[in-house]
Amino acid sequence: MPLRIVVTGASGQLGAYVLDRLGPTGHEVIGWSRSAPGHRAGFPIEAVDLLDLEAIGRAFERAQPDAILHLAAISSVDQAFRDPKAAFTVNAKATGFIAARASLMGCRVVFASTDMVFDGLRGWREEDDDAEPVSTYGASKKEGERQSLLPYPGLLHNAVVRLSLLYGPSRIEKPTTLDRVFDALRAGQPQAFFADEFRTPLDYATAADGLVRMVEERDHSGVFHLGGPERLTRFEMMGRLALHAGLPVHLISQNRQADVPAPEPRPRDISLDSTRIEEALPGFSRPTLEAGLDRCRAEP
Repeated sequence: MPLRIVVTGASGQLGAYVLDRLGPTGHEVIGWSRSAPGHRAGFPIEAVDLLDLEAIGRAFERAQPDAILHLAAISSVDQAFRDPKAAFTVNAKATGFIAARASLMGCRVVFASTDMVFDGLRGWREEDDDAEPVSTYGASKKEGERQSLLPYPGLLHNAVVRLSLLYGPSRIEKPTTLDRVFDALRAGQPQAFFADEFRTPLDYATAADGLVRMVEERDHSGVFHLGGPERLTRFEMMGRLALHAGLPVHLISQNRQADVPAPEPRPRDISLDSTRIEEALPGFSRPTLEAGLDRCRAEP
């Protein structure tokens, strides 16, 4: 049955892939964006500032959604460190407000979280492992998870989906990290990446597919992990993607986290075990690194 779905963060990198994925589904979709209203995939995108709770409430009344796919966040680790008040307001307080308002309307929320809620002391983390973030960003998202899963009256199977490192070409005007790296390699500029930081990278298109499936299949609640099937360093990841794209791999070198000072600790290994979400969504699978890049390029 078609749903009326609100997608927050609709003008971001992941939001663009999600709206494209929703385009042919028959659902009625409304995007929310702080900075870039307009249209995408035939769906309207409204200006809604998550720093303004009254504006969120008014947007709820206009939309009357069946489900919220909550992607919007202050997702820059550096930005969250510089302005923790804004990070907690957007990533946690606004998330709690959305969940509470949704419960009053009989509306389900799927909240996109992050692998950064873990401390990085060991890999292949499962959903029931303790979340102990070491950054302001991770802490704000952990609180957003808690807020989204509070037992509000009328709560309808809310879900948290922790995403790993996402990659792929941009579908908006702003380039992704991968776009910038590929452009630099084409220009002959050497690039260095950590050889001691492990993630389970996932392409944007597969992430969008998994999130949309979680919205559509409404019986699933609680916490799910959504990362790629391979545990890789950033050095391995970028080297393989560059090779697959026919770019000069010899320009890619490795460094270590200690070579690049940061104001907060960086988790070393936050690879995710995503078995649970594959079991929950029949037919859902996660491609290898190279196949994921091909998928992003092939799908509209």
